[in-house]
This record gives sequence, structure tokens and C-alpha cells, in this order.
Amino acid sequence: MSQVPPPPPSQPASTGGTPAASNTKTNVILAYLLWWITGLIFLFVGKNDPDVKWNAAQSVVVLGGIWLIGVIVSIIFAPVGALIYLVAIVYWVIFLIGAFNYQGGHIKAPGIAQFTDSLTDSLANAVK
Repeated sequence: MSQVPPPPPSQPASTGGTPAASNTKTNVILAYLLWWITGLIFLFVGKNDPDVKWNAAQSVVVLGGIWLIGVIVSIIFAPVGALIYLVAIVYWVIFLIGAFNYQGGHIKAPGIAQFTDSLTDSLANAVK
């Protein structure tokens, strides 16, 4: 009768990335999830992570700015305000897709990044 040797000890399971990177991705998603409101929250919650802080600041600058313009224009002429909100929804979807595919860094606002990046940098740097 022969004895079967015991199986070798198993290796620890891989988590698919570092916990910090996973936490950053989650925070970036949450920063864009409820428009500028969660952006404002994560501007302060994620202030120790520069990528979270920058993306949260961009949520406030871009989505909050478009929302504010939409409110003002809707008071004057509702159909144009509705078009502005449609543009805001398009940017929101672009940011959410970028956040779900997040690999690190900044998610740029297509078409308007040249105008908004300096404001976003200023807001992100103002939060300590």
C-alpha cells in the first residue's frame, strides 16, 4: 500500500490589484455619481488622494457649472435650459464611463478641458 502525499500549501489568492488602487477607483466613481453634490463631498473626503481630489473638483467645476448655467438659462428661456441639461447628462455619462474604466490619473472633459482644467486645478489645490 502506498501513501499519497498531502497537497502542497496553497498560495494566497490574488485580489486583482492593490487595495489603495481599488479604493481610489471607487472614490472616483462616487465623486461623479450624483453630479456635483458627491463631487463636493469627495473633494473633502478624498483630500489625501490627489487623483480623487482632482476628479471630485472637476465634478464640481464642470457638472456644477453646467447645472448652474442651466438653472439660470431655464428661468429665462426653458427650451435652451433643457438643451443645457442634455449637455450636462452627456458629460456626466462620459465621466461615469471614464470612472468605471479608471486606470489612474485625471478624467479630462472632452472639448472643454482647455478651459476647465485650470479651474479644476485651482479648486483641487485650494482644499488642504
